[in-house]
Amino acid sequence: MAASTMTGPVAHHFDSMNQQQATVRLGMWLFLVTEVLFFGGVFCAYTAYRIWYPNDFAAGSAALNVGIATVNTFLLLASSLTITLAIRCASVADKSGLKRNLMFTIVLACLFLGLKAREYQLDYEEGLIPSTKMILHEESVTVTDAKTGAVSTRTEVIESSAFNEALKHKLKNEEFKGEAGKDYEPYRVQLFFMFYYSMTGLHVLHMIIGVGLLIWQYILATTGFFDHKSRYVYVEVMSLYWHFVDMAWMFLLPLLYLCGPHNAGQAVQQFKLALGMAGH
Repeated sequence: MAASTMTGPVAHHFDSMNQQQATVRLGMWLFLVTEVLFFGGVFCAYTAYRIWYPNDFAAGSAALNVGIATVNTFLLLASSLTITLAIRCASVADKSGLKRNLMFTIVLACLFLGLKAREYQLDYEEGLIPSTKMILHEESVTVTDAKTGAVSTRTEVIESSAFNEALKHKLKNEEFKGEAGKDYEPYRVQLFFMFYYSMTGLHVLHMIIGVGLLIWQYILATTGFFDHKSRYVYVEVMSLYWHFVDMAWMFLLPLLYLCGPHNAGQAVQQFKLALGMAGH
């Protein structure tokens, strides 16, 4: 058996620690390739519809909470830094540093998930959920008498889509000033929200799995598993997965949140609303 150039236990089916580590890295990279194909199909479908219905997708994007999305972006970028620092700590057998950086990463990820849950809650409260539900509401209608030409206004009860009415109400106070049926079609905006919930939901699922793996590695760190410096490779491959999740968000941010009109003041106001610091 070839001599290992690194200290630590070598599994019986490997000739050396270098071979074992190379295999661990290759396995993670192969897994990430399948994840790229998984996300890639959704991104391609979104891109096709985005090209076909640019105004409708811009209207849907304008209704999203860009304030929460902005803060979540910085949280993920910070978590990428802390997981990278964890690799360094593991490689030099700095147990306390490893535990600290893993915990920082877990906390940042949980903050992201908490804010995302709050965003979903606000979307639900505002009625931005694709559905076929219809509601009755009163609307003023202008009527012109055919004989006299007199113009009068009367109130009629009209049945319309609950989603369409919620979208109109939401866009009144946002940067998108288009008119439903003229500048955008509400049923196509529902398609945008189907992509929004599917794509962000898929990302959240990967985040939850990642948090579970990070907690597992934290427990291993407390038991002394990473006392062998060579085992830093397991933190390294975990960081590859985490960086992939972060990278997926960096694609979701412009595709979903930035394809419609927004401004900095709006983002601040939306984030305050999420924290309960501002009224609707």
